[in-house]
Parts: sequence; structure tokens; C-alpha cells
Amino acid sequence: NICGNMGVAQCGPSSAVCMHDLKTDSFHSVGDSLLKTASRSLLEFNTTVNCKQQNHKIQSSITFLCGKTLGTPEFVTATDCVHYFEWRTTAACKKDIFKANKEVPCYAFDRGLKKHDLNPLIKTSGAYLVDDSDPDTSLFINVCRDIDALRASSPRVRVCPPGAAACLVRGDRAFDVGRPQEGLKLVSNDRLVLSYVKEGAGQPDFCDGHSPAVTITFVCPSERREGTIPKLTAKSNCRFEIEWVTEYACHRDYLESQSCSLSSAQHDVAVDLQPLSRVGDSLFYTSEADEYTYYLSVCGGSQVPVCNKKDAAVCQVKKADSTQVKVAGRPQNLTLRYSDGDLTLIYFGGEECSSGFQRMSVINFECNQTAGNNGRGAPVFTGEVDCTYFFTWDTKYACVHEKEALLCSVSDGKQRFDLSALARHSELEQNWEAVDGSQREAEKKHFFINICHRVLQTGQARGCPEDAAVCAVDKNGSKNLGRFISPPTREKGNIQLFYSDGDECGGGQKIMTNITLMCKPGDLESAPVLTTSRDDGCFYEFVWHTAAACVLSRTEGDNCTVFDSQAGFSFDLTPLTKKKDSYRVETDKYEFHINVCGPLSVGACPPDSGACQVSRSDRKSWNLGRSNAKLSYYDGMIQLTYRDGTPYNDEKRTPRATLITFLCDRDAGVGYPEYQEEDNSTYNFRWYTSYACPEEPLECIVTDPITLDQYDLSRLVKSEGGPEGNWYSMDHGGARSTWRKYYFNVCRPLSPVPGCDRYASACQMKYQGEQGSFSETVSISNLGVAKTGPVVEDSGSLLLEYVNGSACTTSDQRRTTYTTRIHLVCSIGSLHTHPIFSLNWECVVSFLWNTAAACPIRVTTDIDQACSIRDPNSGYVFDLNPLNRSQGYVVSGIGKMFLFNVCGAMPACGTLDENPASGCEAEAQTDDLKTLKPGRLVGLEKSLQLSTEGFITLNYTGLPSHPNGRADAFIIRFICNDDVYPGMPKFLHQDIDSSLGIRDTFFEFETALACVPSPVDCQVTDSAGNEYDLSGLSKARKPWTAVDTFDEGKKRTFYLSVCTPLPYIPGCHGTAVGSCLVTEENNWNLGVVQISPQVGANGSLSLVYVNGDKCKDQRFSTRINLECAHTSGSPTFQLQNDCEYVFLWRTVEACPVVRAEGDYCEVRDPRHGNLYNLLPLGLNDTVVRTGEYIYYFRVCGELSSGICPTSDKSKVISSCQEKRGPQGFQKVAGLFTQKLTYE
Repeated sequence: NICGNMGVAQCGPSSAVCMHDLKTDSFHSVGDSLLKTASRSLLEFNTTVNCKQQNHKIQSSITFLCGKTLGTPEFVTATDCVHYFEWRTTAACKKDIFKANKEVPCYAFDRGLKKHDLNPLIKTSGAYLVDDSDPDTSLFINVCRDIDALRASSPRVRVCPPGAAACLVRGDRAFDVGRPQEGLKLVSNDRLVLSYVKEGAGQPDFCDGHSPAVTITFVCPSERREGTIPKLTAKSNCRFEIEWVTEYACHRDYLESQSCSLSSAQHDVAVDLQPLSRVGDSLFYTSEADEYTYYLSVCGGSQVPVCNKKDAAVCQVKKADSTQVKVAGRPQNLTLRYSDGDLTLIYFGGEECSSGFQRMSVINFECNQTAGNNGRGAPVFTGEVDCTYFFTWDTKYACVHEKEALLCSVSDGKQRFDLSALARHSELEQNWEAVDGSQREAEKKHFFINICHRVLQTGQARGCPEDAAVCAVDKNGSKNLGRFISPPTREKGNIQLFYSDGDECGGGQKIMTNITLMCKPGDLESAPVLTTSRDDGCFYEFVWHTAAACVLSRTEGDNCTVFDSQAGFSFDLTPLTKKKDSYRVETDKYEFHINVCGPLSVGACPPDSGACQVSRSDRKSWNLGRSNAKLSYYDGMIQLTYRDGTPYNDEKRTPRATLITFLCDRDAGVGYPEYQEEDNSTYNFRWYTSYACPEEPLECIVTDPITLDQYDLSRLVKSEGGPEGNWYSMDHGGARSTWRKYYFNVCRPLSPVPGCDRYASACQMKYQGEQGSFSETVSISNLGVAKTGPVVEDSGSLLLEYVNGSACTTSDQRRTTYTTRIHLVCSIGSLHTHPIFSLNWECVVSFLWNTAAACPIRVTTDIDQACSIRDPNSGYVFDLNPLNRSQGYVVSGIGKMFLFNVCGAMPACGTLDENPASGCEAEAQTDDLKTLKPGRLVGLEKSLQLSTEGFITLNYTGLPSHPNGRADAFIIRFICNDDVYPGMPKFLHQDIDSSLGIRDTFFEFETALACVPSPVDCQVTDSAGNEYDLSGLSKARKPWTAVDTFDEGKKRTFYLSVCTPLPYIPGCHGTAVGSCLVTEENNWNLGVVQISPQVGANGSLSLVYVNGDKCKDQRFSTRINLECAHTSGSPTFQLQNDCEYVFLWRTVEACPVVRAEGDYCEVRDPRHGNLYNLLPLGLNDTVVRTGEYIYYFRVCGELSSGICPTSDKSKVISSCQEKRGPQGFQKVAGLFTQKLTYE
């Protein structure tokens, strides 16, 4: 207590500094309030107790430094009975710039005496916006002090009343809803609470007579909880409950190092003072005082000649007598200390003073990015206490790279966005890795990205610079492409995240990175894509289509479930419902009984109540609200409200109500409710449970570490709420009672399947028969959870593994859990294939999937027409012909006009090298293109490039400035947007190479023509497990034409496709068109491919294509009814029913898939009659090497002698596993058979 006495009896009545020795549990006064001396920045407390072995007293010294908050006292060091403290505080400032109206201590110590300090969150101007689903109100808060509204950048904050620490803005009015009263309180080791109350009379009229109050709970993120923005969890009766998961609620690092650098993962801290060893023109630093000059050589710098060759980091020379030289700290005796934003370098073990105390120097560093001497700055002597010399030193190298409290959110009017779902905090997580969509194959790199956080030091990002938020890694090492130093912004309908201050990139510039995040509902698996990297290496641009960039919206659901349509994930709280009994919460006076989505069955409670309150003294009870199962969801919070409880005894007879807010804790299981004890009339409960946890975003891309080829499986992901369900695979072995159906998703949990676990990515069903009909029922509810993305097994071969499924016992009685392994193999042109069940053995279920999605991302270039291009993996043709306009496109930007066409010439631009130009630019804006003066014509060369990731780029180049040189270029990047047809281009930016006089102009063109159609599953099963497969009808290159026997048939043609979109047919516009009518006068889109085949209970099959062109007040659709026949058949037009066209198709492909077996290495396909004979494959042994094993097998035959010899002559061996080396072995892996199965 610096201005009074401590009041600790064991330290005596006048102790101002009291020390508690934890080892001996004894107390000692180390500073007496009566023996105090003070200067402007130093307070000294002496005592009357002698120091052993020294001829001075035990004492304490506190150095005060100007700070922006009240701050906290920090222990620096203790030597020879002197205890040094430092306190950075507004109280020590000469001016009152940072003084608050009211500020309370903003730190707390936990039981382990570790400090939790929220000072970095305190804003000296402006406020934090609390995330709330109500678009008409905004709650702004500061931490531990009032809001300085006058200096706020946001006009909405400027209207806040002075002195308020919490301010509610409704329309154009602002209300004070709380001011700090008491300091921060620690509730548990990872939770802190701060309370604000409204002072004085006058409640806002919307508070129904209640006095406003604000409670902020700060939670330390862990493996169980991710960091978030501050969120409003309850606000009834003006009692505002806020939860804020932030790293600053964790205990602080007290970092020490015996060198000039230190770093820590906990708070993104990275310090390196090594550059201070180089002084500049001089060999050392000098600091002047009244009688002495101090010479400093820090961090291994040169020896100071005037120090008489003494081993000194700091030495003191008397001005009047330069022979008087004393060492004030030696280079080998150093401690660098970082605590709560304070950086101190201590040199000790100098020459002794007359008191016997060894001289020492304490250097307090201050961050100053613009310090002199190339940012190094210089030390300034500030004072001396008993042979301890204090310096302050302003330098850019003391700017500790500790992340500012920047929120990972943005608001735009009434719309709010939160990117924190993409942030990676824990070392167990993986960084996001970007797809390199640029066309430079030569220098392939890994690009690792984190959102609003530094890149994690894991995997191949382990060597990345400590503070990089984007990092590029190649064979030469890693580069920092930018740090997170400014929050996200909203521009042109997308979210922009700008990372700056990366590594140097020439010309004194620093690398910058811009990430554009675009809303893509239901997609949390797609990767960011590199779209631009400037030639000088100073600027990188990424585009990221993700559900995290969608506007936050409140959704509601029934039956104790609620669906977050943006993320494509539903929550189900039915496991929390108790059939009997209740959840009990006890307070001093009352006990509360709660059920979730159901009525209570507790004797004392009314029968229809969902929550009730019972007095512990007289057992009187109150209904706190009738039960219901309506949930609401907003940004990570699920809420359940019970209303119409027992009325209060107030004038209005207000019925009691209960609000339960469910929050995510991944380890909590069911969890339990906590009562927010505040006000008798407000019943708010908070409930941490794993059932409120959203899907963890999992990147579905992988980079081959050897070849740097990239694979992207995100097109196989099935998002919940989409037209498609899950992928499935059938096991038709044996009788129907042993048939099994497997559901699974890719890189994310299953869309809900009755009986399957909510977070399972795979599960198994069986078929139960009753009175001749069969139905699906769950047999294994969880075959594994997607924890990691795909891994590369071999070139063109990937493995997806789901782990920690339901409990399982192996054949040797070992208890384990189910694992699912999906082996994906590159199969060019196979985008609509299906996974195949392999085997279920020893608690591992394996599948094989031949698919184009497992092929590496490739870049294809077309320079002939530059108008259409085929995806080499899927075979899908992107055709840009519909974008050819006779008048072309005119785009404005940077005061100029840019003109170009797609798939054709731009007449207004004239000719280039005797050929019509494709594009040009004009300096002056004009509406009349005839008066245009075109310049910088392009189109001499044109190329259309396609990355199999779906990025299409059209390049037009002009005349080169000199032979083989570069030329002006238009780069038009086409971006998929299903809702835009045909679309319009936008100007992005123009890069100018002033030395060559060349300009690269970039455009963006959103259009549905750039969209890759989502794969539609062409296989389907009925309720009895019969499987139908129409993939034999999906012809990618040639459409089916329907037989049309009507009179109009001669003048019209119906084009149809099955499961895949039609190829480009002039006039049939839109993406993924499945049915098109072409007549002599007009063409119509009759429906798009969105939905898998449908199967009725009687085995009838149909294909339905909807959302065609407009037809009256609805849209055209197509229905194809398929019947099993023994011919291949063609579709036949039957009738038009209002806006629906109906076709009949009799074909063998519509017959159920039948499993067939054959002997003698032959088997016949029962549907098509084809006979397969595999005997030619068995002429020799087949050898497969993988990892440490070698496998030998012979198809339908016996292995050569000598491999896997066995003494049992009755066994004929057809397969063998061998391991070479000292622990090697050969094991029989299968016996002879010639039985083949076809399914």
C-alpha cells in the first residue's frame, strides 16, 4: 500500500510493503510507510532491520513509469535485501491524456498465484461492440474503465453519455447501463467476472422499473473452447450478461531469459534485442547525468575503451575525474524480463559500492517505431537508488509483438459478421493451407494462413516467423507475408482481412497480404485460394469462399433442434431432456429444478413447468415458465425460453420467465446449468455442454509434401440442408438380414440420420423386416469422427480416416473404438462415382472410392479459341460463349474506361496487328463509344486457363514493347456465382511497371458459367436395401435426345442428361442444366441437376429436375420415370402437365443391382449379361510393395513355391505378406479360391 499501511498484522502496524515467504509461511515487512522517500518517478521504503552480511537496511524501491491504464505493480528483482518493483500507470504521467473518469483494478491472481491481467483489453478511446442478434440495438462496453466517447472513431459510440463503461444505443439515443464499481474478480482458474451497475436515479423506460446492470464473464480459451468476440447471452429486465472467450483471461506469462531474446506461444510474444548490439557510427551508447557519464554496450556489443578494459556492459565514469571508472553490470550477468507488457533488461554483478552492494543497471524499454538511430534509439539515465542505476530506452526493437486485442468481427449497418470460427488457437489444430491457384508451376510453395491469429508452429509451418499470420514455405525456408494488426473490414459485399508488416521485399517495402472472404453457406471445408502474387513479391491476394463470411442471423427450430443454415449444421439438444427427475441448481435460499425441452416430473413443481423455484425454508414453489421445445440460435449460442410462469406480485402481475443459454464446451458432455445470481425477477441460466458445439471447420485439402501437388476433396462434402443427403455404400453379402448400409460424409459430420451420433462422420445401418416389408435401423451409431483432413498415401491416392467411433471388441478381446478408412484413388472423368465397401475387420471399416476428386489440381490452358475449356479431371466443359456480346463490356476504374469482349472481338477498340482487338483502355470517360480514343490494345495473344480447382482466367496480351519482351495485358478472372447469369465484369486494380511502361489490368467476372456442378449421387437404395445405379446412363459428352411421337416432334428436340449436366447447347443457358427444349423459334431450360434419383416403396424410379426457366408464375420442371426392362432403351416424351414435362424410360439400368457369384474365376453381370473371366490375370504372381511390407498374390491361383511355405499341405496359399529385415516374417494372407463376386 504505497500511501498507507498494509494492515497485515504479522508485518507490523506501519508496513507499506509486506513479503510472504511461501516456503516458510512467514511474513516480513520489507518497507516501512514511515521511512518513505520520493522523487518524481521513484518511491523508496526503508526499514529498521539490518541486512545480513551488508551494512545497509532491508528496503524496497518502486519505479513509476507513465502508462495508459491504472496498471499493476510488477516485481522486478531482489538483490542484497533490496526489493525492486516497477509500476506503469496513468498516475505517473505528466499529462492527463489517459486518465479515466473511473477505472478499477483489472487483474486478479489465481490459486496458483498466477496473474490474470486484462489491462491490454482496456481501450483509451472508443469501445467494443457486443455481438447480439437484435439489429436495432447496440451494446458497447469498455473493460475496467469508462468509455472515452469523445475520441471514439465510431459515430455511434460518440453519443454515449460520459462516465458510462457500458452504453446501449437504440436508434439515435444512448443510455448509460453500467459503471465500474469493484475490480476484476476471479471465479475459477479460467473464468473472471467484471460487474458494472447503473448509478443514480432514472432507469431507461424499457427496463420495466429495473436498474440496469452488466456482468462480463471472461473465459480463457482452451482445447475445449475457441476464442470469440464478446457475446450477449441474456438481457431480460436490463440485466446484460456477456461472455467473452479471450486469451487475455488466461494467466500471464512471466517470461525470463538469460539472453537478449525471448518468445512464448501463450500470447504471441516475440522479442529480440540483438540488433541493439550494433550502435551505428559509434561503438557504444552514452547517457549523461549530472556528475557521471554512463557508457553501455548491450547484447554482446563492442567493449567500451573508456571502461579501462574492464569486463563491463554498463560503466560509470566521473566527469570531474575520468580515471574514476566503475562497472555497473557485467555482460555475462544479464536477465531479460517480460511481464504484462513491460520489458526490462537487468545487468548485475558490477563492482561493489561502499555499502557492499554490487552495482547493477535496470533498463526499462519503451516501444517507439520511429526512434532515431535507425529505430535503435538510445538509453536515457533516469535515476539511481543505492548503486542501482535506472535507464529508459525508446526503441523499435522493444515493440513486443503481442497481439493487440483486435476483434475478429465486423459490423456493417445492422449486419454483423464473425470470423472467429476460422481462427486456430490450439497447437493440436492445423493451420489453413491455401490452394495455389496461380499459374506458376516452377516455384511451388506452401501457403499457411491463420485468421486473426499468428500461424501455429506445427507441421511444415514449424519454421515460420513467430508473428506471421500468413507464411510461405518452400525449399529455401519460410517468409512472413503479413501480421494481424488491423481488424477485418467489409467492402463491396465481402469481408477483407488485410495483413501487413511482413518481411522486407526490396526497396524498403514490407510484404502485404489481402484475404477476401466471400459468403458460401454450408461450406466450412473449402480452402483459401491464392489468386495474385505480384512479381516483386510484395503483395499476395487470396480468395476464400466460406460460411464464416456469411451474415450472422438468428434462426429458430422446433423439437429441441435448430439449424444454422449458414454453417450447414443442426444442433440437437434432445439428449439433455430428462424423462424423470430434473437438473438441480441450489442457492442459499432456493433450489431450482430445470428440464430441457420437456416438463418437470418433480413432486413440488407444477406439472407443465419447464423450470421451477422451490423455497428451501417452507418448500413453497413457483412455476418459472411452461416447457416447450423451441430453440433459437445465434452465433454460437443456443437459447431456450420458458414463459407464462407464476405471476409476480407487482402491479402488472408479470408472469415469471426463464432463459437458458447453452454454450459450447467440447469436454463437458451433457454439462449442467449455472444460475446467474443477480436479481430475484430475472431467471437466467448458463449451460456449458458439448451438445451446443458447432462443427469444427476442417480443411479438406492436402498438399503432397514431396511433389507439392495439391488435392481438394471439398467438392465431395455434403452440407446439411442441401438437396443431397449423405454418401452411402452397401454391403449385400448373405441374406437380407445380414445386409448393411453405411452412411458417411467427407471431412465433416453426417447430415442427421435417425439413430446415428450427431458428430459421427460415418455410421452403419441394418434392415429389419416386419410383415414382409423392410426398414432401415441403426446398428452402429458411430463409425468414427472426422478429426483430420485427408492424407496423401501415394501420388493420386488419398486416405481419409475417421476415429473414436462406438466401442468395439477385436477378435483377441481387445477393447477399442471403431475407425473408418476411405481410400480415394484418382480416376479421371469419374466425378459421379460411388464409394465401394471393402471390408469390416477388427473394428476398422474400409472403403474404396475411384473419383476425379482425388486427382491433383492441374492448370490447363487453351490458346485456340480461348472460349471453352475442359476440366481434365472431371471431363466437365466450361463454355463462355454466352458471354460474347456484340457491344462488349465497358468497365470504369481509376478514372479510365476499359473495354473488352469475351469469346469475340471488341469493335470499338479497332484492330491490332491487322486483327480485331479484344480489349483496350481509354483515358477519357465517354458515353459515345464512336468518339473513343482507344489505347493499349490487347488481344494479339489470348489464352484461357483453368485450374481444376475451378478458377478460370482469360488473358489478353498486346504488342510487346520489344521482341520477346512483355506486353500490356488484361487478366479477367471468372468467379462462380450460381445466382448471376450471364454476369458483368468489375475492375479490380492495375499494376504498372514504370521501367518498362507496361500495365497489367485485373478484372473479376462473377457468373454462373464458372461454376463446377456439384456431384449428384447417381445411386440410390429403397427402404428394403435394394440398390439402383443409373451411372451407366450419365454420358458426359453426348446428351440423350428423347423420342417424341407427337405432331410437334418434328419442330422440337428434347435434350436430357442423367445425374450430370448437359454439355453446352446453344440457347440452353444456366448451370447444371439437366433438361432442355430446343424449337425453331426458342429454347427453354426445363430444369437443373440438383437431386439424386428418387425411389418409391414399390421400386419405381424417377429423376426430377426443377428450377428451369420461368413458366407463368412458377418454373419449368422435368420428371423422368424409369422402369426396369431388358433393353438399353431411350427416353420417350409422354405428356406436359402444366409446367412439368414427363418422360418414360424403359431400360435395364433401372433394374435393381443384383449381387452375383461365379465359380472357376468367371462371373456374369446379371443386368447386362456380360461375362467376366479373370484367369488371364493369374498367369503370374502379383507383387505389391507398400511401406515396410511386400504383398504377393495370384488371382484365382496358387502362389509360386518358396513364398510363404507351410507345413500344412492341405492349404493352398494364394496371398502372402512379407516383412524384410532382422524382425522380418512371412504370413499367409489368404487361401486359394476361384469364386468371383459381381455387384
